[in-house]
Amino acid sequence: MRTDPAFRHKVENLQSGETLKFCYQCGICSAACPISRFIKIYRPNKILELAKLGIRGLPQSSAFLFCSACTLCTKHCPQGVKVHEVMQALKDLAGEDANVRAFVTDGFSDVLDALGEGMPLPATYGWICMRPGEGELGAFILEAFDRLLAAPAAKLEPAADAKPVAVIGSGPAGLTAAWALAKAGLKVTLFEAQEELGGMLKNGIPSYRLPKDVVDKEIGKIAALGVEMRVNAPVDKAFFDGLLEQYAAVFISTGAMASRRLRLEGEELPGVVPALDFLKEFNLTGKSEAIEGKKVVVIGGGNVATDAAGAAIRAGAASVRLFCLEDRAAMPAHEWEIEEIVADGVGVNPAWGPKALLNNGEKITGAELVQCVSVFDQDGRFNPKFNEKKTQAIEADTVITAIGQAPDLGFLNEAVGTVRGAIEVDPYTLETGLPGVFAGGDAIAGTSLLEAISTGKTAAQSILDYLKGGAA
Repeated sequence: MRTDPAFRHKVENLQSGETLKFCYQCGICSAACPISRFIKIYRPNKILELAKLGIRGLPQSSAFLFCSACTLCTKHCPQGVKVHEVMQALKDLAGEDANVRAFVTDGFSDVLDALGEGMPLPATYGWICMRPGEGELGAFILEAFDRLLAAPAAKLEPAADAKPVAVIGSGPAGLTAAWALAKAGLKVTLFEAQEELGGMLKNGIPSYRLPKDVVDKEIGKIAALGVEMRVNAPVDKAFFDGLLEQYAAVFISTGAMASRRLRLEGEELPGVVPALDFLKEFNLTGKSEAIEGKKVVVIGGGNVATDAAGAAIRAGAASVRLFCLEDRAAMPAHEWEIEEIVADGVGVNPAWGPKALLNNGEKITGAELVQCVSVFDQDGRFNPKFNEKKTQAIEADTVITAIGQAPDLGFLNEAVGTVRGAIEVDPYTLETGLPGVFAGGDAIAGTSLLEAISTGKTAAQSILDYLKGGAA
C-alpha cells in the first residue's frame, strides 16, 4: 500500500471536505448506499477511511468514482458527514492533481469488472457518474469503458422447459430484470412501446451526457443472453390481460413518461413543450425547430430541467433561462449539473415560480414569474407560498416544462392497485396486488438510475422465488 499523508488535507480543503473528520466508521452510509448491493468492495465508509489515511493501491481507492450522488449516504449519516460531497471532492481532486490520479487508476479496472458482475449496465452507469472528459484521467476512464464494451457478450439460451416471463418497458429497471431472469435460465420477452430500446437512457438523458452507442452496446449484451426484445409494442388493457394469460410472471417497468402540467391558461398553445418531448426529439435528431434561434425559458429545478436547459443550448437556442421554486441550495438537480449549465450560458433563477403564460392568443410570447418564499409547509408537504408583490415578465418564444413526470398506468386492470399515481407494491418483494405481477422503477416511485436498477434486481429475485413456489 502507498500512503500520501497530505491527501487528507487536500480533501478537507474542498467543498464539505472538512466534514470528513467527523466520520467514525459506523457503516450507516454503506448500509444506505444502493450501489453497495451491486459491488462488494464499494463501501462509502471504507472509502472515507482510505481518504483520511491517504492509502492507495487498493480497489476501494478508485471506487468513489462510481458515486451517483443519490445523497442517501449523507441523509442517513448520524455525524453530519456530507458523504456524497466528499466523494465529489475526491473526483475533483482526481481530475486536478497528478498524484491523486495514481490514487484513482490503481484497481479501477477491477472495480469496473466487479460492477459488471452485479448489474447489466456498468458502462452506462459509470459514464453518468464519472462524466469522462479530456485529459489523462478522462482518457484512462474511456479506455477502461472501451475495453469493457468490446468484450465478447456472453450468450445463453433459455432451457426448453423454461417458464416464460414478460417485462414491460426497457428502461434501467426493465433491462436489469430481463438480464437477471435470463441469467437464471428463464425465457424472457421484453416489450417496449417506443421504436428504440433504453427508456429514459435513450430518450431522456441528452446524448452529450450519455453517448447512445454505450447504451446500445450494453443492451446488445443483454439480448445475447436470450432475451427477446420487441419494440413498437405499446401495452393497453387488452394486451396486458393477454400477457397475464401467456406468461408465468410479469414485471411492469413502464417508467414515468407522462409530463406533469403547469395548469396555466395557454399551456396548450404552440411554444409550450414538455421537457421529455423535447429531449426525445433532441436525442433522435440533435435539433429542434421549437428551440433553434429561440428565446427559451425552462420551468423546473431537477435533473430533467437541467438536462433540457443544456440540450437547448446545444440545439441552438438564442438564450436559455431556468426558473425553479427552490432556492439555490435546495435545487433537486445535482450540483455539478447546475454548475455545468451555468458554464454553458444558462441563466439559473432560483426561488421563482410560474404565475402565467404570456401569449397573443396564437402562440406563447413569454412567462410571468412570481417570487417563491417557501416550497414546503411546516409538515414537510409540498405547499408553495409566493410573494405576489414581486413578479417579473420574461420574453420567450418557447417554454419548456420540467416540473415532474408521472407513470401512465391506463393499461392496468383493477386488480393492480395504485397509490398517489404510482403502482402499489409490497415494499420487500415488489409484487402487486395481482399474484405473479411485479413492478419497479419509476412505475412505483420516482427513483434515481441506481434505485431503478436496484428495483429490477429485487423484482427478478422475487419472480424467481414466486415461480419456485409452484405458480404457473
